[in-house]
Amino acid sequence: MRVLVVDDELVSREKMRRIMAGLFGGCDEASTGQAALEAVSAAMSENRPYELITLDISMPSMDGIDVLKRIRESERAENVPKDARAKIFMVTAASERETIITCIKEGCNDYITKPFSSDRVLKKLRDNGILPPEPDGAPAGAQASAAKNSLDGVIERFNRGEMELPPMHLIQRKFYELTASGATLAAIADLLEKDPAISSKLIRISNSSFYRGYNENVTVEQAVNRLGLIATKQTVDAVCSRALYDDVHPNYVQVVEKLWVHSLACAYACQLIAELRGIRLLEDPFTMGLFHDIGKLMLLRVIGELQRSGKDVDTDTDMLMTAVETHHGKAGAVLLKKWLFPAVFVQVAELHDDLGKVLNPGRELLVVQLANIAVKSLGYGTPNAQGVQPGASEQAKSLGVDPSVMDLVGTQVKKYMDEFVEYLS
Repeated sequence: MRVLVVDDELVSREKMRRIMAGLFGGCDEASTGQAALEAVSAAMSENRPYELITLDISMPSMDGIDVLKRIRESERAENVPKDARAKIFMVTAASERETIITCIKEGCNDYITKPFSSDRVLKKLRDNGILPPEPDGAPAGAQASAAKNSLDGVIERFNRGEMELPPMHLIQRKFYELTASGATLAAIADLLEKDPAISSKLIRISNSSFYRGYNENVTVEQAVNRLGLIATKQTVDAVCSRALYDDVHPNYVQVVEKLWVHSLACAYACQLIAELRGIRLLEDPFTMGLFHDIGKLMLLRVIGELQRSGKDVDTDTDMLMTAVETHHGKAGAVLLKKWLFPAVFVQVAELHDDLGKVLNPGRELLVVQLANIAVKSLGYGTPNAQGVQPGASEQAKSLGVDPSVMDLVGTQVKKYMDEFVEYLS
C-alpha cells in the first residue's frame, strides 16, 4: 500500500511515519499542504496513486481541509471510481464537531485526534477495512493492554510512595532555609559558592544582556547583589531542577530534553503573566511553572531505571507516553509533597492539565494553566490538544489578561529562552 503522511509539525509527522512504515514497509511524507498536493499529483501521473493519506488539519498557508478538497477534486477530474480513491484520515488536535463534520462532507474517510497512539491508529485502520480485524481469541490491543497494566502498576507504586524518589538538592534546601530565616545576601552568596555549577551560572547570568552592569561580575556575591533575591532564587531553582533531567534512560533523552525546555519556558511565562498583569500570587510564579510538569520527568526516570535493571516494563513507546501524560499530575504532587513544598505547588502539579474541570481555581493554577497553553502555542512542548489561543482562553478571561498582553508574553518568553536556555542547560 502506498501511504502519504502530511503534517507541518515534525514530532507528530515522524510519529505517524513510524507507525505507517511499520505497518506497510514505508511511506512518503510532506510538511506543507502544497508539498502534499504536488506529491499526490506526481503519484497520479505515474499511475501509482496514494491509497492511504493522513492529513493534518491545522497547517499554515494551506490547511488540511483545503488539501482534502483539492485531492477529491483531482480524483473526480480524473474519473477515479469512488472505491479506488485514496482513503484520507484527517489528523486534528481540535475536537470541534463542526470541523470534523466539514471534513466528512468534503470526503474524508475518518479522523484521528492528537495526541494519537499506535493502538488508536490501528483501530481506525481496522474499522475502515484497511487492515484485517484481530483474529478470534486475540482481542484488539491485547498485548498493549497487558503492557499498560504492568506500567499502571509502576505508576500506582510511585503514587503510593513505595518507590524511591530523589531528594531535593541539598544546596536548594539550604537556600530555602536561609531565605526563610531572613539571611543577608552575603550569607546566601557564601552558601551558593559551595556549588560550582550554581556559582558559574549565577555569574554568567548576572553578566548577560538582561542584567549586565558597567563592570563584569567575577564573584558569586557580586552576582547575587546584581540579580537580587528573586532572580537568584529562580536561578538556583532552575539549576537544581536541571540536574534532575540528566542521566535518564537513552530511550527518553530527547523527550526529557524537550520537557526541560517546555518547563523553563512555562516558568518565564508564569513570571511575565503575573508581572505584566500585576497579579499577586502566594508563591513565586517562576518556580511554579518550572515544577508544574515534574511528574512526567519522575515517571520517565523511574521507568527508565526499571528498564535498565531488566524489569518487565518494556512497552510500546506511544502507550507509555500516553500513560505518563495521564498520570503525571498525581506523580508530581507526590514528589512535591515529599519535598515539603507549599500546598499550592502540589495543587498546580496535580491539576495544571485539567483545563476547565476545576471548580473555582485559584490564581496560581490559572496562571500556570495559561502559561502552559501559551508556551505550547509558541512551540515549547506538544501542541495544546484543544487548539486554544492563549488570549482567548478561559484562563485569560478569568485573570483579566488581554490578548495584547499574551502577545507581549510570547515575545518576551522567546527573548528569555534565546538568552538563558544555554546558560541553564
